[in-house]
Amino acid sequence: MVYSTNILLAIVTILTAVFVWSRRTYVYWQRRRVKFVQPAHLLGNLSKVLRLEESFALQLRRFYFDERFRNEPIVGIYLFHQPALLIRDLSLVRTVLVEDFVSFSNRFAKCDLRHDKMGSLNLFFAKQPEWREIRTRLSPVFTGAKIKQMFSLMEEIGCDLEYYLKRLTRDMRRSDASARGVIVSIKDVCDLYNTDMIASIAFGLRSYSLRSTQSEIGSHCQDIFRPNVRRIIDFFVIFYLPKLVPLLRPRLFTEPHAEFLRRVIQLVIEERERGGDLRNDLIEMLLTLKKEADLQKDKSHFTHHRDFLAAQAASFEVAGIETCSSSLSFALYELAKQPLMQARLRREIRETFEESPAGSLSYELIGRMQYLEMIVEETHRKYPIVPLLERECTPINKKRFYSLRPHAECYARRGMPIYISNLAIHHDPKYWPDPERFDPERFSAENKSHQAPMSYLPFGAGPKHCIGMQIGQLQIKLGLIYFLRRHRVELCEKTVERISFDAKFALLASEHRIYLKVADCL
Repeated sequence: MVYSTNILLAIVTILTAVFVWSRRTYVYWQRRRVKFVQPAHLLGNLSKVLRLEESFALQLRRFYFDERFRNEPIVGIYLFHQPALLIRDLSLVRTVLVEDFVSFSNRFAKCDLRHDKMGSLNLFFAKQPEWREIRTRLSPVFTGAKIKQMFSLMEEIGCDLEYYLKRLTRDMRRSDASARGVIVSIKDVCDLYNTDMIASIAFGLRSYSLRSTQSEIGSHCQDIFRPNVRRIIDFFVIFYLPKLVPLLRPRLFTEPHAEFLRRVIQLVIEERERGGDLRNDLIEMLLTLKKEADLQKDKSHFTHHRDFLAAQAASFEVAGIETCSSSLSFALYELAKQPLMQARLRREIRETFEESPAGSLSYELIGRMQYLEMIVEETHRKYPIVPLLERECTPINKKRFYSLRPHAECYARRGMPIYISNLAIHHDPKYWPDPERFDPERFSAENKSHQAPMSYLPFGAGPKHCIGMQIGQLQIKLGLIYFLRRHRVELCEKTVERISFDAKFALLASEHRIYLKVADCL
């Protein structure tokens, strides 16, 4: 009896302590007179995210448009016990991303520097000062001049896409002479195209996904986004509980995926060093990084780690396949819904080919395709594949707090996560009238001048903006050009009427497969 009483007393004491701790923790924003989203005990504002009912990005969009916060520059939220801020004011967005970047130079998410080098040395997750050194070394590779040198490799994959579509429609006619086209899952086709593209320009390989529909690179890239219990736990710790990373040791990449990247990069680099071949791709950049590391006297420097080169290749793989595939599939979906818009783009594509004496494209010609540029930019506005931006408050001079004045009467404390919902900003009627309508004219030369600063953030802004923005844009443009030059996309009976976003996916992705009919275009 005494034993049972002691157990009951211990349970009551623990529950009381948890309740008192919870009450004290969840008055942080209330004490600072910041309007906040009411948290649930222990879980904060992540209960729906944990139940996989709503992705964190979609949740931030919902908070952004909550009527209670209509006139608020900031909104207080909680990640479990951790107070965090959602920024709504564009002037404050500029301060965080650009003007005072030094005080927000790290991302809140974290990979284990000791046990997950592949993740922690990846440009996306690297912290200062490693991030600055890696970014400085990589930046010269993504200039217009370097991308121009890679253009022929990229165009070759575009031609493969066109031939793949030709084969699809030809095989359909052979099996059914009356068929007007073939129905495909458009995202699957875009995955094949972008897998071949990244294999060529980032790994120096031909994966031939458009010929065999299967590749090791493509399957490994899908693994990182395919939800299972272990991956969900790892991502939750990395993005929402980074203080527990050294204890729980989550991995950004599965061990088979990491081993695959190590093996491929090592084999390709060794082959290049033996043969001395010069191929204008990103592997040449990795070779340069390797030579610079060899000259580094300090052998403990992070560039000497065996995973350093593979980590950079991994960032190209993840950023170049999934994001570009989703953007391309969303663009084709919108063009299928608006045949006149599609016809106008096809006319510009064909006129551009006719301008070239050799009847082929060039980097400069694509740069002059204004309507294509408008289509791609409007796709990024309506469907920002990376739907949120996050930073960690890191005030200079070891200060504990950072003042958000004059934008908000509040202080952000050191280590606090700061979130910007570019998905919400891109759909805010205050900046984009009728935001659900797909309208490329928003990005005409005349209308661009009227856009509010910092209201268009598909690639972020400031020193930490997406380093691969130009090459990603070109990748999508080439996909649209070679998809639509000789083929058209149409709606079919299996096409979803409206895109709804996947609640289980960190990036912006359609909840349902997007089926379109692909037909020859004379």
